[in-house]
This record gives sequence, C-alpha cells and structure tokens, in this order.
Amino acid sequence: MTTIRTVLVCDDRQEIREVVRDVLAEVPTVELIGETVDAASCLESVRQLRPDVLLLDYRIPQGGPHVAKAAKAANPGMHIIVFSGWNDLRLQRAMLEAGADQYLVKTGRLQPLLDSLDRASAVLERQRAVN
Repeated sequence: MTTIRTVLVCDDRQEIREVVRDVLAEVPTVELIGETVDAASCLESVRQLRPDVLLLDYRIPQGGPHVAKAAKAANPGMHIIVFSGWNDLRLQRAMLEAGADQYLVKTGRLQPLLDSLDRASAVLERQRAVN
C-alpha cells in the first residue's frame, strides 16, 4: 500500500503556491492539506493540521529560522523543506540549525522539489519503522 504524505505549503507568493499545488496534484502519494502566506498562519496550520511535510519559504512575512524552530517544536516528526529563492550558505545553515531538514533553492525547475519530497518520504518511513 502506498503511503500518502500530507504537505503544508507556506509561501507568500500566490504564483509559487499555484505551481506547487499543480505539481503536487500530479503526485498520487502526496496530499496538499493547506496553504499559508505568513509565519503566524503557518505555525497555526502546523499545530492544527500536523502535516508530514512543511514546504516553507524562507522569506514569508515574519519568517526566518525562528519559524522553522517553532514549527519543528509544534510537530517534531514533521519534515521541513525550505523552498527559497535565496542561494546563501549562511541562510541555509541558519535554517538547518533551526530544525529544517532540507534547503532547496527555487530554480524554476520542479524536479528538485519532487526529489526533495521523495527524500522526505524516505526519512519519514525510516522514522516510522523505528517507532
């Protein structure tokens, strides 16, 4: 049986959310359970929806490493993929240290996003097998 992974997208840019929504609609093992546009709504949705994966834009309003840290604290088993337009090693390090699991630069190509979701799914499977 194929495991459905639930995904929450937090990005303030509507066009990005629409592209991600369209891409995820084509992935039968993924269910998009919500979209948010700022840090407060992101964290509230993490608490309420408890997604398997959070796709988090670094530059959401009131965003940054503290959002990744708070989201991970609210849902420790969740896999966080930072999906950012910023290819900066300092930002990447800060997000990973705050609890993000992956940092993916928005390049306009969607295959890296799908690959990141596959990696997240594999990690979640290993975690569930241990527990």
